[in-house]
Amino acid sequence: MEDLIASTLSQELKIPHLVARLLVSRGIKNVVDAGRLFCGSDDDILDPMLILGMDHALEWILKVRELHEKVFIFGDYDLDGMSSVTLLTRGLKEVGVESEWRLPNRFGDGYGLSVSAVDEMYSAGARYVITVDTGITANAEIAHAKELGMAVMVIDHHQPSGDGLPICDVLLDPHQDGDTYPNSELCGVGVSYKFICALYAKLGMPTPKKFLDLVALGTLADLVQMTPENRRFTRVGLRTLQHSAWPGVQAMYASLMKDGSSVGGIDVMYKMAPLLNAPGRMERPDPALKLLLCDNKSEAPALLAELKNWNSSRKQKEAEITEMAMEQVRLVYGETVPTVIVVGGEKWHVGVIGIVSAKLAQEFGRPAAVLSIDDGMAHASARAVPGFNWHKALFESRELFDRWGGHANAAGFSLPADKIDELRARLAASAKDQGYTGEAVVTDEAHAYDIEVSLRELAVSPEFASSLPKDDRSRGAVSGELTVLDFFDMMEPFGGNFPYPTFRADNVKVHRVRELRGGHLQMEVSQAGSRSYSAIAFGLRKCKSIVGANRSVSIVFEPTWNYYNGRKSMQLCIKAIE
Repeated sequence: MEDLIASTLSQELKIPHLVARLLVSRGIKNVVDAGRLFCGSDDDILDPMLILGMDHALEWILKVRELHEKVFIFGDYDLDGMSSVTLLTRGLKEVGVESEWRLPNRFGDGYGLSVSAVDEMYSAGARYVITVDTGITANAEIAHAKELGMAVMVIDHHQPSGDGLPICDVLLDPHQDGDTYPNSELCGVGVSYKFICALYAKLGMPTPKKFLDLVALGTLADLVQMTPENRRFTRVGLRTLQHSAWPGVQAMYASLMKDGSSVGGIDVMYKMAPLLNAPGRMERPDPALKLLLCDNKSEAPALLAELKNWNSSRKQKEAEITEMAMEQVRLVYGETVPTVIVVGGEKWHVGVIGIVSAKLAQEFGRPAAVLSIDDGMAHASARAVPGFNWHKALFESRELFDRWGGHANAAGFSLPADKIDELRARLAASAKDQGYTGEAVVTDEAHAYDIEVSLRELAVSPEFASSLPKDDRSRGAVSGELTVLDFFDMMEPFGGNFPYPTFRADNVKVHRVRELRGGHLQMEVSQAGSRSYSAIAFGLRKCKSIVGANRSVSIVFEPTWNYYNGRKSMQLCIKAIE
């Protein structure tokens, strides 16, 4: 039945059968939904006035402008928070509202708004404050700000704590009770953009689409769902990013991307987001925000170089702690890995434990929390797997925590170190209540993929070229060969609940294997009826013994563009070999 549906989509939309099969495997089974995915339109963008509290938000900010007051913008230290601060700073400046920004230091301030941050801003003259990508759970901190006489607007996208909403002047958060906005999956910069769009419309100014590159960065980095509105924002934003109006973003694109190449979701998630998040993980996030806010082309290269140095340090520290965390899982749990993994160590670097928890979750197929223990307190970062909700689990045990926050897939919290064992028991009970058993373990040998394919399907008949947009028909490989990648480019953005396509191919022949520095394998692969493809297997040196002597293997892979010496060709990025 599914193959019949795929055939219908292929014929109606004039797309390759492999692409149609991919759509069906992801639940897209009619021409209307598939067409919307490929094309989209501004019709997917919703009226910002539908967000609860937007009218009050406009009144609030216009009063600030009328009084010629300065706004202090306090954002989170991740890329969603920094892109939010950048967008609000630039957007408010264009309507005559002066601002200053503040970001928390995860080592001294912890997650989100703190009493010390409120006091510092007050001492600096803050009387009007906007918290962005944070604030929905900062009830005590905002109460303190109000006691000092400060007016506070909260722009957030996280779930409320369950202990009531903060008593602020204005609250914009699609997750608050009573908000019927159809797209509750906006990230922080998405809600910020809706606010700026509403403000510009109120003032008779055109929609500021130039900010969509910032929206794309935050949306992809925060892994929110690709709802129709989020997809439209991100798709336009990725194209905007290639020709960004902001010198810092221009410098980043020029450094990380091949000249003239389009930007995809994986480029943001694996190149840009790690770079921009690096200084905040290692010390303070300020250097990354300064790059995003940079208006001087001559200053951007030095700011970018600083970020690259921070990123190198981050990679080294991340590798060290990942090795220790993996070893601890093996020593503590042995062959019986629990439904929720909780590991930690003395003074593990707080800035990288989020990445390490994501690696543990991927390696063991379990939700994982990694703790850094210092002076009797444990500071944690957690990542989920399908079927487990971290926000629900932490809410049920919220009395254990000094601070906590996050959403279903990712969260952070702090608690006394002597409560860790109790937390382990509580998380196991929560997993059981959620119906999560942890039975589906993801390993290199059973790597998740979308569909099984034959390699010959990767090359596409020229008859499908007419279905590509005119400006996309020359974007294929230098050889002129049309491939599925030309159609994947049309399906961008990939991210969140719409990840990059992953395939499995059996009975693949491997030729000319070469081991590269870092434990990577470079090779050529082919299959009966296909041409030979270049392939790279990152970190799979352990598989070298099974790919020699022209043996047949099964591979799980992502087809990606490779740029080399001015040439563009398809390369298979191999995720697993068996």
